Amino acid sequence: MTRKKTDWIVACGRAGETAHCQRCGEGLIIGTQRLEVALAAMKAFLKIHSHCQPGQWKEPIPASVEQWAESRDTGVSSGTIYKIFTGRGVYDTFDIPHDPDDFGRCYRLLKLAPEWVGQLQKVADEFPEWQPFVSAWPKLTEMYEQAPRTGERGEMYYVMQTLRAEE
Repeated sequence: MTRKKTDWIVACGRAGETAHCQRCGEGLIIGTQRLEVALAAMKAFLKIHSHCQPGQWKEPIPASVEQWAESRDTGVSSGTIYKIFTGRGVYDTFDIPHDPDDFGRCYRLLKLAPEWVGQLQKVADEFPEWQPFVSAWPKLTEMYEQAPRTGERGEMYYVMQTLRAEE
């Protein structure tokens, strides 16, 4: 696999960000623009950040769920959990975790609020499509925690797709 000149520029980030630079930490917020304006902004962002050096910036690790909600480690599925337990939304939509990366964002949020793990049924009560995931949460957690040691995420992805089919 070849590396692109700016592969440290990644899509998304904090809520509302279109992209961000993983080297300097700056985010790009385009909002609702005409397509040609958005493309020009993205090209300019890539050019500006093409010379950013590794190690300039490190994403802070959130110490609370409030800091998590302001971080780049959010996603729609983890935002769904956050909404149920805080009443505040990170996103306007709600969803289940679709892959190990989505699950990882949920996992890290729950590490900040471990008391929520035993109450995940509240998420399924509000969003019934979560029920298979809530029931399988201990197994998914074990698989996720073992993945860094084994490097294997394919089996977890397969299990998650099976759970999605149960919705």
